[in-house]
Amino acid sequence: MRAAFAAVAFSLCCFAGSPSEAARATATFCDRLAAHPEDPDRIVDGVPTAAVDQAAAIAACEAGLAADPGNPRLTYQLSRVYFYSGRSADAVSTMEKSAAAGYRQAQFVMGAMISNNRPDASDDICDAESWWAKSAAAGRLAAQVSYVRHVTKGLFNGCTLHVSEDDMSAFLENVRATGGRDYYLRLLMADLTEDLAAYRGD
Repeated sequence: MRAAFAAVAFSLCCFAGSPSEAARATATFCDRLAAHPEDPDRIVDGVPTAAVDQAAAIAACEAGLAADPGNPRLTYQLSRVYFYSGRSADAVSTMEKSAAAGYRQAQFVMGAMISNNRPDASDDICDAESWWAKSAAAGRLAAQVSYVRHVTKGLFNGCTLHVSEDDMSAFLENVRATGGRDYYLRLLMADLTEDLAAYRGD
């Protein structure tokens, strides 16, 4: 069987020195205006793409980062609105900062940008492998699915794989367990399990 793969008020506070984890978990205007609905680490309800006020969100996220430099969640959200506003180079460089800081949603998106040949992103598919390996290991379901799919379709041929075959199997089990009884997800997991078994030579 071959199921089709579907790609798929809060105040700004000034902090002295490095903010605590509790402070970083406090929602800002940036969160309210730019959190992504599918980001598993968002701390408020996400804003659909069509509803994002781009100018206001950019201003809020830039201000949020001025108050809390290096916050990877706010950095990811700023990248999101840079991308929507057509600032591709700024979006990619900002997304990479968040990904490098370990933000799993940004790591997933970095891999997707590369895989989808987005302007200003790396043209090396092995960079996508590396970002998705990190995001998948951190539990991002979309990265777990994307990683296994790309491996079994040979799209990472020539790359050094950072995930073992056993861990890829564990990714699929995790996605299957998390997805409950969603019909299309169950079809996709059945296909990828079959593909991974063939890849392994089982």
